[in-house]
Amino acid sequence: MSDLYTRDYDSLSAAPRKDNLFLWTVFILLLVAFTMACWLGSFYIFGHPEDIRSYKILQKLHKLDPPKRFETTAAPPGEFLTAQKLYDRYNLYPPLKLKAENDELLRMYITNYQSTKKLVPYIVGRFTIVDSRELGPLDLFTSGVAAVAQSADFPQVLLEHVYTSDARTVPALKAMLKTGLEVKLAKTLDLAAIIHIQRLDDGTLQFTAVPLLYGSYALKQGAGTFILQPPTGVNLIAGMPIIRGPALDADLQRYAEYQRENAPVSSALDQPMATATPSAPPGSELVRVNANPALEISVPMRTPKGKGHASPAPSVAIAMAAPSAAPVPPTAETPAAQFATVTPDLRQADGVPLTPFLQSAPAPVITNNDATWRMYSPGQMPRGRVIEPSDAAPLADSGLGGERLYLRGDFVVTASEENRAVLRPQSGAATGQAGGGTRVIVQYPSGVEPPVEGSTFARDESRPFMITDVRRGADGQIDLYVREITSPQ
Repeated sequence: MSDLYTRDYDSLSAAPRKDNLFLWTVFILLLVAFTMACWLGSFYIFGHPEDIRSYKILQKLHKLDPPKRFETTAAPPGEFLTAQKLYDRYNLYPPLKLKAENDELLRMYITNYQSTKKLVPYIVGRFTIVDSRELGPLDLFTSGVAAVAQSADFPQVLLEHVYTSDARTVPALKAMLKTGLEVKLAKTLDLAAIIHIQRLDDGTLQFTAVPLLYGSYALKQGAGTFILQPPTGVNLIAGMPIIRGPALDADLQRYAEYQRENAPVSSALDQPMATATPSAPPGSELVRVNANPALEISVPMRTPKGKGHASPAPSVAIAMAAPSAAPVPPTAETPAAQFATVTPDLRQADGVPLTPFLQSAPAPVITNNDATWRMYSPGQMPRGRVIEPSDAAPLADSGLGGERLYLRGDFVVTASEENRAVLRPQSGAATGQAGGGTRVIVQYPSGVEPPVEGSTFARDESRPFMITDVRRGADGQIDLYVREITSPQ
């Protein structure tokens, strides 16, 4: 009997054990899948910060820097596009491709344009403000003002320009951005980077842009000044554009009424000069003050021995930029001037004048009807492209695009009055269009006598006029608006 129990015990102990290899295999495969998911997820989170969930995770991990202020000399590489060029590029994008483009533009902005080879699209040109409103906690940017503006050269384009600032400066900023104010974005002064594109129901494209320089602004002949501040972050849940839907429709309807109530006024000097845009409310003219007190490079030009369209290689002189220099915004009476400067009355909120802590020796400045601009010795103006009146027709269609342009040629004076004269090329109608021609409207600073009517003179590369605007009339007339910027020889 004992042998029987012994054999049964031995047979039981000798039975093979089950190690559950199948379950272990399943468990290991699950671990591998989890590891792969974490690995791919981390790539997506870091590669797509524009996604709301990714952005929140990266913020909690402190892996995202807030948007920063760029210096002009260290700005992201980009391309400067007019309203029409932007429309031509993005108008035919299908919805999915436009969404992918918007995701990339926002991703570039959130990451401060690091690790990207794509050129940043900067918008340039003249725009008229439709309306503006204060930003709040439910918007993409929580402090500042967003202004919707219509392109003066291509009305099918709307620009939503975002001015982010400290909450204390919002009232002053809101008071400046009035309906009808004309704003000019130039590549030498502004870096308005596009971060979103929206196609409206009527085919209009609305571009949202942020100024990467976050510059300073002030009211011309008014009290108060402010400087834009980079936002501490973005509220992606709010979405873009900031002003959209019924709010945008209401703004456009009010702007249409504003245009009807502010009919353009023509000048009586040598025929109507140009079709004027509605003027901004009095006292709301916005001027730019240097945002980043830094070294400004003054580039004198050598006087060439022969004629040519391109300016010769310059010699370089370094001067400290005066914080009070600011571009004069274009108005109906004063054409858009890219390089005109004005010295605003800068005061704090309590009325105490602001004194710059560092200022260079001022350059010669001449006043003209409360506007000022810098004057240069012959051949010493900043480097730019020199054209003749016959080259003006393409500019009337495409705009200046922020490029610095000068005008040379042989002229006859057809009209003259205080601080202004109208010239015609001696060669006659330069555009070659039926019923059209080229007319040059020159602004002279006070203290400089305009040439008398009927006189003739010539200007070469050493004393060209600076072109501030080019417009085409309904009859094909090309109007070149220029300034006298060189002192007499």
